[in-house]
Amino acid sequence: MSIHTMNTTTKLLSLATLVLACASPTSAADPSPEAMFKRLTALTESGNAAVKYNLGMFLNNGIGTQRDNKAAFRYFSEAAEAGNVLASYKVGCYYAGQFTDVVPSDEQTALKFKLPAAEAGYDLAQHDVAMHFGKKGDIANALTWWEKASRQADIPSTAYLANYLSRSDSKDKPKGLALMLILKEQMPNTPKELSDRLAAAQAELSDVEKNEAANIRASWWTGPTPLTTAARAGISAVPALLSSIDR
Repeated sequence: MSIHTMNTTTKLLSLATLVLACASPTSAADPSPEAMFKRLTALTESGNAAVKYNLGMFLNNGIGTQRDNKAAFRYFSEAAEAGNVLASYKVGCYYAGQFTDVVPSDEQTALKFKLPAAEAGYDLAQHDVAMHFGKKGDIANALTWWEKASRQADIPSTAYLANYLSRSDSKDKPKGLALMLILKEQMPNTPKELSDRLAAAQAELSDVEKNEAANIRASWWTGPTPLTTAARAGISAVPALLSSIDR
């Protein structure tokens, strides 16, 4: 089964994650989004990369201000150049086709900017990098990056990894079984294809292999990396950033 013929559920999961990967939470803590945006704007001349990244997110999503993707891209680019890997990821999202009216799509440039965030541990970047390699037919690299994201509980990455490692030609069927069981736990409703594959794997594998799968399953989660945690915090982390600058 090629990457282009995977089950519909897995594709939808991956599409949902790609949309979320290129967005930011819109909940806000005190002070108000408008106040935070105004303060971040006033601090741009400081050259602080975290300030520019967060300002880019406010502009990217229209938080506390009008949405302005061209300005957002400019701030993301400046922050990425200064070494902020989350900003680099956002630049990659733009080149991946998020806003083609700002910059034209360019897969290789998107990979170039997303890769630093993936290497630094951001789960959504790892998934995106895996998708890039999978679409190019470089399955070995795709599996490596899907595993890194899956261990942080990224559902689409777990789905792709489970799909590949549970195929009839898989050389690691115990891991495939473990991942299918993990995926079943993560999904509110189990698709028939996943149920059928689970039943087939459990009927095929020996007791020794099932025990190996159980051990893999028990030790799979590593938890989110600090970078993933920071990305998930969204604008709720901005007050602390502003406080640290004011001190």
